[in-house]
Amino acid sequence: MKKLILLALLFSLSASTFVMAQSKKSQQELFASTYHNSKVAVKSQHYQFVANVVHNSQEREILDGAINQLRINKFEVEGQLHEFSKTGTIHTIKDDKSKINTAFDDEKQQISIVMKTTDYAIAIDVKPNGNAFLTLTGNGSAKVLYTGKLVKL
Repeated sequence: MKKLILLALLFSLSASTFVMAQSKKSQQELFASTYHNSKVAVKSQHYQFVANVVHNSQEREILDGAINQLRINKFEVEGQLHEFSKTGTIHTIKDDKSKINTAFDDEKQQISIVMKTTDYAIAIDVKPNGNAFLTLTGNGSAKVLYTGKLVKL
């Protein structure tokens, strides 16, 4: 009798585990709409990167997203990105003949954008969850890293 009760208990636990495993969505399914929205924004060639954080290997600083933006409209790139407040450096980017290359990896749900302006090289990697990572390299200056989001205009 004890074996029968134990067997029934074991069966009920395994059945509930099986049902729970079937109902969980994969990460790719969870982020599918976010990736799709990011992809639509980039394909429209009319979007902006809004920076929330500037960082390097030693420190991070939260930025005001209202003023740390980079707007992309076809081949025109325009905006300002601040570095750390202790340096006071502001990168003003304005170029109407930028070279922009985009790549979409639908399997990994990642977007890669590379821009060449007159004064800067800019790389933006967009992850499936919508987070975007911008690397700004100026002529003769070190790389500055930003974290933010892409927004369709």
